[in-house]
Amino acid sequence: MNKDRFTDFKVFVELEGEKRISIDNLFNLLENIARYGSISRAASQMGLSYRYSWGLIRNAEEALGLVLVKKQIGGYEGGGTTLTGDGRELLGQYKEFKGEVDTQLNRFVEKATGIKQPPLTADDIAGGALQRHLLLASTMEPVETGLLDVLEGAFYQNTGVLVRHISLGSGRALQIAGTGRVDMALTHAPKLEEDFLKAGWGKAKFPIMSNDFVLVGPASDPAGITGMNASKGAKEAFRKIFLTKSPFISRSDYSGTHLREVKIWESAGISPEGKWYLSSTGVIGNLGVLSLALEKKAYTLVDRATYLLSRSKEKNMKIFVGTEEGNALPGEMENIFSLTLVNPERIFSVNYDDAVLFARWLQGDEAQGIIAGFGKEKFGRSLFSTNID
Repeated sequence: MNKDRFTDFKVFVELEGEKRISIDNLFNLLENIARYGSISRAASQMGLSYRYSWGLIRNAEEALGLVLVKKQIGGYEGGGTTLTGDGRELLGQYKEFKGEVDTQLNRFVEKATGIKQPPLTADDIAGGALQRHLLLASTMEPVETGLLDVLEGAFYQNTGVLVRHISLGSGRALQIAGTGRVDMALTHAPKLEEDFLKAGWGKAKFPIMSNDFVLVGPASDPAGITGMNASKGAKEAFRKIFLTKSPFISRSDYSGTHLREVKIWESAGISPEGKWYLSSTGVIGNLGVLSLALEKKAYTLVDRATYLLSRSKEKNMKIFVGTEEGNALPGEMENIFSLTLVNPERIFSVNYDDAVLFARWLQGDEAQGIIAGFGKEKFGRSLFSTNID
């Protein structure tokens, strides 16, 4: 079997005609800094020296004319380095660019070679054959928690099919799926998913897992949400935030989280605007939004898994509205993640057969067991649920 042609594919940039740095190293370093809040741990995870890592960042900052990281007291692991707004925005743009480049390179090789691989046999899988692959546009929560990497690894061990993913908001993920750049999209935006199917771009949709959205904010509770009438649900909490003009951070990116936030504002009869309502332009995902909410002492809407992962509770951020707290209306904060497969009748290049295989595997006992147990050891509870009504 042929070796994956892009296993050793690397990107470099030449700074000011002299210094040549690894773009992969730079952006992997930035991503790990965002994850751990510490440049020393980020460097350690990559097998790089602390001195080299700082030099890499400083060279890039000087060449780009941007400040990418800043030192502060604290960090998720007791570190002291976080990404600036420019750093977060640049990282997000690179991840999208890299994902799309990988997609196009793989499409090119498939078209150039004209090779369509037959289904693998058990002997092929045992012998390490790796010619079949899938491309997935995924919402950020399964990626940020690490669940998607675990599922993709287990699927490969079972089938020999490699799944590669791009991490995006749900709206952008479905938009890319509609161009044929990926075979499927894992999202949590029911209305967008149904629109995608009705428009003919999607062939089938498979509910995979769920958790719930939660309204979080500073423990000081400047809006006075604590003790509100639970029968009125999240919209009552949003009204209190609006009436007190307490700071609120919005994803503002057409993601599944943003769309749910908009739906709650609409149910409360409010069009949020003003200095108190802050758009998280350039911030990546719910982890980035939570970090900004901590900085601004603001309320925001995220999913429960991200809240647990961020350890925001240890930083005086608490949940005010959520399903488990019993102060949300039925279905109001429900957050279902579904896999939507691109329609091969509209986009002929997609690998629909293996996408169906992946979808059915995700709904099977092994994958559902992985999902049901994911996070229990670290957090004492699962980050996602397999109970989907």
